Amino acid sequence: MVDLSARHRREPKPAERYDRFSVAVIVLAFNEEESLPGMLRESVDWLAASIARWELIVVDDGSKDGTRAVAERFAAEDPRVRVVSHETNRGMGAGMKTGIRAATCDYFTIIAGDGQHPTPELAVMLPGLEEAEIVTTYHRNAREPHRRVLSWGFRQAMKWACGIDFTLEGIYLFPRKVAVEEIGLENVPPDTFFFSFELIARALQRGHTITVRPMLVRPREHGQSKVANVNRIKRIGREILDFRTRLEAERGRRKR
Repeated sequence: MVDLSARHRREPKPAERYDRFSVAVIVLAFNEEESLPGMLRESVDWLAASIARWELIVVDDGSKDGTRAVAERFAAEDPRVRVVSHETNRGMGAGMKTGIRAATCDYFTIIAGDGQHPTPELAVMLPGLEEAEIVTTYHRNAREPHRRVLSWGFRQAMKWACGIDFTLEGIYLFPRKVAVEEIGLENVPPDTFFFSFELIARALQRGHTITVRPMLVRPREHGQSKVANVNRIKRIGREILDFRTRLEAERGRRKR
């Protein structure tokens, strides 16, 4: 069992300006017309002031409201902002893959367009790249009790599925070439947020290094969560089971 859950929980000082690696911020948006303007303004302003080379990619996952129009206004103002769209809602994992394929920077992070995970929290994550290839986060402020229970249960399920224990409660930084060229997005099938967990688990199995940082999470100001519902939790449970089954099949093929 590999345990990477808490050993590196340190609180580094934020970097003033980061220029060692380029960073793509992939924003997932589905019916976020109300939340997206403030989230994108904060993100663009912080990135422009804090990172030398960056891009922001908004993935509109089949929104029925004005989400795409909001994103396109920001893209018209700054060439570093781009918009890609799905004609229908395909799920968070599908949106993540679309954004990663569109990215060109060294590292990417994936952030929901609801504004709960502020882009400026990258300031405490970027120094982690000096000691590891992947930087994950845990929430330094309290969340609702049911979300803490879900987080604990999810980690136990991941340990059962692949024997790896790592913390991922918020956003993360991941090397784009590892995802696209080494692992291959086509080899990570989930279309829910479980995509991120499988991607990181597969990187750790290959020997890539990880560290974890604290981050602030905000209450949602508009709309409702699209993650914590019974049907989605059941779907994620099926994806965890499928992941374990695929890993066992892969081990069986290697033994032949």
